[in-house]
Amino acid sequence: MKKILFISHNLGRTGSEMLLWYSLMNLNRKKFLPLLFTKDKGVLVDTLPVEIQHFLPYRKNPKRSLRLLRSVLKKAKIDSLEYQLNYITKKNKVDFWYVNTIVIPEVYPIAKKLGVKVVTHAHELPFAYDFIGYKELEIIVTSSAALIGCSEAVCTRISDMGRPDVKLLYGFIDLNKIISTKTANEVKTNLGFDSEDFVWAISGKTTLIKGVDLLVSLLPELPGNIKIIWIGGEEDTGIYYYAKKAVENKFPGRVRFLGAQSEEYYNYLNSANAFLLLSREDSFPLVMLEAAALGKPIVGFNSGGINEFVKADTGIVVDTWRTKDLADAMMEVKNHPEKFNIDEIKHQASLYEVKKQVSILENILDGID
Repeated sequence: MKKILFISHNLGRTGSEMLLWYSLMNLNRKKFLPLLFTKDKGVLVDTLPVEIQHFLPYRKNPKRSLRLLRSVLKKAKIDSLEYQLNYITKKNKVDFWYVNTIVIPEVYPIAKKLGVKVVTHAHELPFAYDFIGYKELEIIVTSSAALIGCSEAVCTRISDMGRPDVKLLYGFIDLNKIISTKTANEVKTNLGFDSEDFVWAISGKTTLIKGVDLLVSLLPELPGNIKIIWIGGEEDTGIYYYAKKAVENKFPGRVRFLGAQSEEYYNYLNSANAFLLLSREDSFPLVMLEAAALGKPIVGFNSGGINEFVKADTGIVVDTWRTKDLADAMMEVKNHPEKFNIDEIKHQASLYEVKKQVSILENILDGID
């Protein structure tokens, strides 16, 4: 049995964290024993099976003794993260680490110092590279024992940097968990929409990379009965303030920002007539698969992995970056529903079902000596 320490940000409800959660829940326990270290505690941590040990950094640990240990280590000029990861690895006889994003670069020098192999699962395209340093990305690319990309778009960027051995593992979903408990009309009514309104759902944080500001130029190109719901964390940023206030002032009632959702998430997603991606860059959005599992046609800019999923009868990928062209595609979906096959959309989503994809992941992990 291989013991693997998975390292991630928080095991919250973002796409990469959900993907890790699905993996942890479905890995073959006869072959793999996962342990989990997260920099913070996300909402999905408490849903893990009891046999998966979870570790938080000493400074965020609920145990006072471990917080005190950090203070002692700090006074002794010992790096607490290195100390903790070394302790976890040796005590549990961990075979290797699995880092669930490139944006935790601080663990790689520690792994090198300790002589621990690292598997890196990359979910990012070049916009994200700007959030880490030159040397940090270099050590990730050159020192990882294996690199996994969540789409061909991601794999291509990694290959460009001199790692042609990168493995492709598309994002995946658990169809059994994508369930709506309310009718679409019931949710629409509760949101204050009229029966003739055509509703588009967007899912993700209200960030620049997710295109929240593009709402301001998109809405003038669309008729008044096109409404948008934005499901996802509301970021405390100027760009979100700009987008929200501009939309409220110029197009009152056209966009509802619903914030982060858990129990009602799929009810809101299912209430929409179609799904919209405004992202400037998106590797292979999990929310796209979730919307497709509910039979929603998808429209979005050609921002990364979208064109690896969306076909002619499941949605439209817009190759320009003009919101006018995006609006035209949205109206094509609204005015010609016969062109978009709900059964085919659901079938395409089913190809990315968790058990099929986790078997690919297990083959990759089997190959790590």
